[in-house]
Amino acid sequence: ENMQRSTMELGGHAPVVICDDVDVDKVADMVAAGKYRNAGQVCISPTRFFVQEGIFERFTDRFTAYADRLKVGSGLDGDVKMGPLANERRISAMENLVADVRQRGGTVRRGGNRIGNQGYFFEPTVVTDIGDDALIMNQEPFGPVAPIVPFREIDEVIARANQLAYGLAAYAFAGSASRQSALVAGLKSGMVGMNSLAVSNPETPFGGVRESGFGHEGGSEGLQAYFDYKLVAHG
Repeated sequence: ENMQRSTMELGGHAPVVICDDVDVDKVADMVAAGKYRNAGQVCISPTRFFVQEGIFERFTDRFTAYADRLKVGSGLDGDVKMGPLANERRISAMENLVADVRQRGGTVRRGGNRIGNQGYFFEPTVVTDIGDDALIMNQEPFGPVAPIVPFREIDEVIARANQLAYGLAAYAFAGSASRQSALVAGLKSGMVGMNSLAVSNPETPFGGVRESGFGHEGGSEGLQAYFDYKLVAHG
């Protein structure tokens, strides 16, 4: 009935690129904590893990060990570190993703199952040995399933990270300045965390590109949708 502006944040499927010149144990612990925060139900959750071949096994072992230590249950219990999924649909979605991994000959290194039959609890899950065509690599999981795949070269992994239509958040971990510059420039995303997962702050713009939406919340950029501009031309 009338013209309305819109700002849309439509989710993503955030790639995480881990190069072989980082502190592997430190980065694995950091990104695992980010992945399983709120059981993976975060729009900017790190969700596709690309790890350089030389550190792949060490990183995956450390990441899996972190998942092993997570206690899942009611948030009212003090020692619980991960709670439930939002509803029954999310359980089915996780089961479908894991089933697709198994059907493709992939490996479920950890988890992969619902916990009990009360509530919507799902195991922190790690999957490997899959191609970029696997369902988990193309659909935002919005849950605690983490795919970890290897890569060789920076140009290769940038292309693979950008192959989806989404671009809300992306993360990269690298030691050398040249790698950092290449990753920041190459990743097509509204927000890029370089050696950090902290991409959401009140004073900074929050928003995506491509199918992850348009416009921003936060920062001075978040005010633009509310402005009317007037050109006054004097003769």
